[in-house]
Amino acid sequence: MALAIHELATNAVKYGALSTEEGHLDVTWQVTGSGDTSELELVWLETGGPPVSAPTGRGYGTKLIELSLVRSLGATVNREFLDAGVRCRILVPLTSDIGRLRTADLADEAS
Repeated sequence: MALAIHELATNAVKYGALSTEEGHLDVTWQVTGSGDTSELELVWLETGGPPVSAPTGRGYGTKLIELSLVRSLGATVNREFLDAGVRCRILVPLTSDIGRLRTADLADEAS
């Protein structure tokens, strides 16, 4: 997750909203659902930067996000190149291995 966020930030500074004084970045997150159906939802929204257009190819950042989030974490990534700026929504399913303490971990902490 850290590598994907770093890649989004790097692109925002080089080409996106953070490359101008007028640009703005909102990053929000929340956990939705409960139990076996809970997910981490992270939304990256850039506004006020230079005009945005969808990339014509799959660069390093796209490959990094696909490999690190989609394949490794089972995440869903939706990137949009809107007139206002880039919007990236990442949904990561929370499992006993990703994002939640296992019951055994809680028992260890209690002792």
